[in-house]
Amino acid sequence: MMRKNIYQLLNEVETDFREYEQTELSSREKDYHKQKVLMEVRRMGNKENKNKKGRVWKAAVGIAAACAVVVGATSIANPVLAEELFSSVFGNLVENAQGEKYEEEDTERYTKIGKSSTAVQDEVDKQQDSDSYVTTMENNGVTLSVSDVYCDGYVLYYTASIKTNHEGLNQADGIITETKEGSNPSIFVDGTQLSGYASKAFEKSKDGSFVTINQIDLMAPTDAQEKPIDLKVGEKDTFVVDWDVKQFVGYLWDQWDESGEYVNTGKVEGDWHLRFPVTVDKSGNEAFAINKEENGITVKSAVKTKAGLVVEIDLPDFTKEPYNDPYNDPDIGIKDSQGNWLQWMNQKTDMHEDGTSTIQIMVLYDGEKDLTFDVTTKDEEPQNLASIGFQIP
Repeated sequence: MMRKNIYQLLNEVETDFREYEQTELSSREKDYHKQKVLMEVRRMGNKENKNKKGRVWKAAVGIAAACAVVVGATSIANPVLAEELFSSVFGNLVENAQGEKYEEEDTERYTKIGKSSTAVQDEVDKQQDSDSYVTTMENNGVTLSVSDVYCDGYVLYYTASIKTNHEGLNQADGIITETKEGSNPSIFVDGTQLSGYASKAFEKSKDGSFVTINQIDLMAPTDAQEKPIDLKVGEKDTFVVDWDVKQFVGYLWDQWDESGEYVNTGKVEGDWHLRFPVTVDKSGNEAFAINKEENGITVKSAVKTKAGLVVEIDLPDFTKEPYNDPYNDPDIGIKDSQGNWLQWMNQKTDMHEDGTSTIQIMVLYDGEKDLTFDVTTKDEEPQNLASIGFQIP
């Protein structure tokens, strides 16, 4: 299982974790989504990839902390076909996944989001004030562009690319926008700055560009002071995103220096400010009731969107009888009929005074009819607390 492999990797690496902020983990899938570092650790274990050897955890944190998108099942594996279906950015994302250990999972994610996305330029063309938007900006020899958006009211994905004549950046395997110096990108939705935002690393493509896909949480966003906010995105037809970036740093993924950092190939500082509209596309959203209970756990309802499935669940206080989980933190997730975990996209948790909670879990959805909400303890000998089967109409 994923957790065993990751911790085996961590045990093999000498690391001073005092440098990093501690994170309290929740469920198996929330762990996988929220603890963004884990995605990079999985890639560290890809011994089949000759171009990306084992990596150092200390260096991985700097890159992987930006990974906000997780992985799932399988779909189109032909990069040529993918480019015909989507923009060149989605085509490059799929092509970059070829030969990677999680090729099928990444390809499925990019394919599903890509099919449901909209070109940013089309979004701009629909607006009367189209001149106020900036989807491409060049500064100090680096051109940053945003290409595609997907938004169903629960989550926003957007693709972006970098093209540059900077020799150092062009030598890199990937480019990040976040550094220890704190020059992190800022993201605003309708003028409200969001906290906890991290831009995923830009990966180099065969055409020389660097591409990425980023996620913004619209289910449980927080402002710059890390206070929960209601962006009221679900009540709007369109909102505006401002993306500010102050620097780009290039790295080689298979080389690191004496301090355990990835080898830096160059840095460019500047000011890149992109501004683009996003239409909240709820045309594919379909709500339905489930109301199935087992062992005090109730799967209440769900909403299908164009790319996802949002399931609402009532959970008991697991610290009490008969569960006796001192951490109130069993593994939870949604499985398909073959027992495979569906890809985690987002989550919202409302805690109640009595220790119970209501959660909304969003997973990538591709038409599966028979699903199961699974709850299992994290003991050395895990106990299944509930396996609630339900059907999607």
